[in-house]
Amino acid sequence: MPMRKRTSILRPCLIFSIIPVRNETARGQIKSKSGRRRRVVDQWNIQAELMLFGCILLDNTIIKEIEVRPQHVSFYHQSILKGMLEIDRDGEEINRATLHEKLGNNLMAQWDIDRAIDSVPSPHSYALFEKIIFRTWKRNQVRRQAEKFLDKTKEATNDDHVSGFVKEVKLIEAVTTKKADFVLKDKLMDVYDEAVSGTVDQGLKSGYTEYDLLTNGHGKGQLIIVAARPSVGKTALAINMTMGHMENGGYGHLYSLEMSMKQLVNRMIACKARINSQKMRDPKRRFDEEDWTRYGNAMSLLSQQSLYICDESSVKVSEMYANTRKLISQHPDKHHFLIVDYLQLLQPISKKGNRQEQVTEISRALKTIARDLNIPVIALSQLSRGVETRQDKRPTLADLRESGSLEQDADTVALLYRDDYYDPAASTKKEMEIIIAKQREGPVGTITLTYEKEYSLFLNKEESPSGRGGDAL
Repeated sequence: MPMRKRTSILRPCLIFSIIPVRNETARGQIKSKSGRRRRVVDQWNIQAELMLFGCILLDNTIIKEIEVRPQHVSFYHQSILKGMLEIDRDGEEINRATLHEKLGNNLMAQWDIDRAIDSVPSPHSYALFEKIIFRTWKRNQVRRQAEKFLDKTKEATNDDHVSGFVKEVKLIEAVTTKKADFVLKDKLMDVYDEAVSGTVDQGLKSGYTEYDLLTNGHGKGQLIIVAARPSVGKTALAINMTMGHMENGGYGHLYSLEMSMKQLVNRMIACKARINSQKMRDPKRRFDEEDWTRYGNAMSLLSQQSLYICDESSVKVSEMYANTRKLISQHPDKHHFLIVDYLQLLQPISKKGNRQEQVTEISRALKTIARDLNIPVIALSQLSRGVETRQDKRPTLADLRESGSLEQDADTVALLYRDDYYDPAASTKKEMEIIIAKQREGPVGTITLTYEKEYSLFLNKEESPSGRGGDAL
């Protein structure tokens, strides 16, 4: 008996054309009498759906592996996939007989089971067909959202329209096929190999010995909250940590909602050159020869670092996400980190709800950025006035302003305190306490740094407190 010829994978599996493609004006679209564009079924996607059904018929266990659901396939095949899932849920075998009983004569007549099975090169190729189906579904969903966006913005466009569209596209993009199953044995071996080889993931170092020892640096995927009362030194510490991270190979993304780009750059130069900040306000009249030398050296050193600064006062979290992701794709070899100064000034994601609910949404969104982009996010935050009413002014987690979610979402919470902030004659003048009040993967404790306010400079305690001779210069 002659051997049955196997159908090529590229052979069409459809018995009939589901939608005529006359008057085609763009790929995947046709123009109706009303002038509006409507979607045309992707014939290759239809074929991928039928091949996936063929894989399931050849190997019923595949139905338990796939993530494709009826809403992801074309309208004409939703009933078929739904029937297969119901048959499997009932504990029965998926075959011609059970499908006929579930779907009935009309639906069974609309597809050729034998051709679907013969077109499959191997049941194990189901993942390829699933990928094609998801890709087509995403494309169609984005088109649908784009059409809605264009309809809404015919007359006028506002920020809510744009951010709403971006949010919907991100949700569509997040839909994907199932990840590989977690195998504890494999993960244990990975952890063991890292420990033995000394390649355990280290966070970005700040340059402050005790702080880096206690926190192991700022790790990927972490949200770090740095909180203090106004004028204690949050921004100064953020600038110092930014420069420390950059000197250790980091690529900084600094969002300043309170200070201009020029003010930030001047602070960085003053810190690096050890020049009094008051002199920086009018260098031409106040600089001496040594100041100009140090100024030039600091400019040269800073120009070699990688830093993106945004000083827009009305920036949204969605814009930060998009900008950061773009820069990461452009510089994939860098260890990126994000600093926000400060959290309460960010535009609310939703205008609904009270301020506490809005801060909760922002906090969660920043944590999502850290996890999704796999970078450390350092967010500065204000403390409530409640700390002022106590005899001991050292802040606690309960003093985080406007939302308990900051404590919940953060991997590390650092609270800043200075004696001379409340008592200018304090014996511990120029000392800044960094109170690690929460650390998800480590101990809590207090670190003391020297704070040279006139230079916006933080130093390790053992370093020269005012040393205008800085080693770097």
